[in-house]
Parts: sequence; structure tokens; C-alpha cells
Amino acid sequence: MRNKGARVWIVIVVLTVSAMLVMEPKSASPQVILKFASPLPEKSIYAAGPMAFLKKIEDRTKGRIKFQTFWGGTLVKPPEVVDSCGRGVVDLVHGLWIYDPGKLPLGNYDYNFFFNEPKLRTQAKIKREMFNAIPALNNELAKYNIGPALQFMAVSSYDFLSRVPIKTLDDFKGKKVAHSPVEHVPAYESIGAVSVITPAGAVYSMLERGLVEIAAYPTEVFNMFKMQEVAKHFTTGGFSMAVSISLWINMDKWKSLTDEDKQLFIEVGKEADEVHIEELERHIDQAMENKKKAGVKFYTLSDTDKKRWGAAMPDLPTEWAKKMEAKGLPGRQVVDKYIELSAKYGWVFPRK
Repeated sequence: MRNKGARVWIVIVVLTVSAMLVMEPKSASPQVILKFASPLPEKSIYAAGPMAFLKKIEDRTKGRIKFQTFWGGTLVKPPEVVDSCGRGVVDLVHGLWIYDPGKLPLGNYDYNFFFNEPKLRTQAKIKREMFNAIPALNNELAKYNIGPALQFMAVSSYDFLSRVPIKTLDDFKGKKVAHSPVEHVPAYESIGAVSVITPAGAVYSMLERGLVEIAAYPTEVFNMFKMQEVAKHFTTGGFSMAVSISLWINMDKWKSLTDEDKQLFIEVGKEADEVHIEELERHIDQAMENKKKAGVKFYTLSDTDKKRWGAAMPDLPTEWAKKMEAKGLPGRQVVDKYIELSAKYGWVFPRK
């Protein structure tokens, strides 16, 4: 009887322990802390997209994935965005193709198109579709150990704030134009203007001192540096629209994510693009009001002048495509696809 009773107690203990193991909740997935850096200030209008991305990921994962943030170049300066991400100095970075066109010439393609579709949403959609359709665009990032681009954020069209009225194409002749994209140089040369490649932060004093007559930047940049205080004429015309801002992730970190988290990052990237656009549209409206309050006069470049300017330029997209092909990159494919997608969304360039 003792042996039988002992066996009964052993069975009871085993069953009890087994039940406890089954009932014990599984341990939660370990928390992941990712390091994000931006060369831009946290208060910059261009910070809205990445900030939305980081917050949405933390919320959707209920804090399982969190971010340590470094804004304003405290960890990564503009020339370091590619290398800092690829080498794992940071896990995610506020990427700008314009900061490193030498390493990422394909992704910087949109600076070679002029008088293109001026709608922010359409340009962001086109760039995302470009990256989905042409593997070489993400492969260019992968070459530097960076995963697929997660966000596509447009800046507003490059327009003209000037010390003197610029009402027609002929008014550009002989004038010095401060701008940053080197791709714009031949466009200004084609109408007799003088290119002065200048970081936006230096333009206020150059306008004030008369070292340049015209500044060519997006409206939000004019507002950021309060250039309307020293230049009282504003000419719109949709000269150039680019999707120059992105969010990049270190390739090793990307590969370490689960398939579910990768999909989450992609979906949240799309959602954060919309936040960027909404905030930028509000900012642009306020920037235009600030110009009016500062006594700025407004002009619009005519369609006739746009066509004249387009005809005067060299075929810059084709020239760029040939340079890319010489490097073994699919420049012609990129140009053709961009033109095809622009037509898909109903845009007609002023020249073929």
C-alpha cells in the first residue's frame, strides 16, 4: 500500500508541476533599443516625418522597440549620414541624398528634372514607386550597408526670393543666384544667370550685403532663415521639385528584425510620409503669410517663360543618364521610368 500511495503522490506532484509550467506566461520579447540620429534640428520642419515614424513604431510595439535620439548634428554631421549608418554608428539616420550625391548619384536623380510635377504627395509617391520598380536604387544604399529606404519626403518647389523684381525670364540675365544643388548650375547658365553655390545658412548675409541678387531654395528654407527680411520679391514657377529626404536603416540591423517588424517599418514609413506632407503644407502656408507680413511682393513666371527656359537648357536628364551609364548604373532606365510615372499622374513637361 505504501508503494502504491507513493506512486500516487509522485503522479500528483508531476501533474501539478506540469500544470504550473503550462499556466506560466511566456516571457515577453526582449526590448530593442535603436539609435537614431539626424543632422537637422529637432524643431526643423523636416523632422516631422522621422519623429512620426519613431513614435508610431514605439506605440505599435507597445514599447518593445524604442529609440534613443540624437538631433541637430550632435552625433552625425551632414557629410556623415551615409557612413554613420552603414558602419553602425547609428541604427537609423535622417538620410538626405543631396548630402552625398557622389556616393548616391542614382537616388539624387530628381535634381536633374526641371519644371516637374509640383505636388508634394505625387512626387513622394513617384519616388517610392521608383524604388519599388528599380532595384538599383536600393542597391546603391546596400553598397554602403544600408537597408531599403523607409521614407520618401519631398521638399517644396525651388522658387526665387530676390532683392530686385524677377517678373520674366529676361530678368535673370546677369544676376547672381545663390543655390545649393550643383545640378542646377547649367540651368542658370542657359539663361545668362550666374550660379553661386551656397549653403542656405549663409544666404541671408549675402542677400543683405548685395553679394547675390537672387536666392533659389524651397519656401520652407526661406522661412527657416528669415530671408524675407532682406529680400522683398518672391517669384514662383515650380522650377524644381525633389524628394531629397529619407530615413535609412543599417543593413545588419535591418536583417536582424523579424519579418513582421520589417513589414511594420515599411508600413509606418508610408504613414509617416503623410505626416511629413501635412506638416510641411501647414508650414508653407505660414511661411507665405510671413512673407506677406514682411512686405514681400509676389510674381509668377509665365508658362511661356517656362517653355523658353526649358528650350534653352541642355537636355540635362539625358546628360545625367549618360554619366550614370558610364559608371555602369541604369541612368536611362531611371530617367525613362521617372518620365513614365510623371505622365501616369498627369504631368506634362514644358519640353520633351
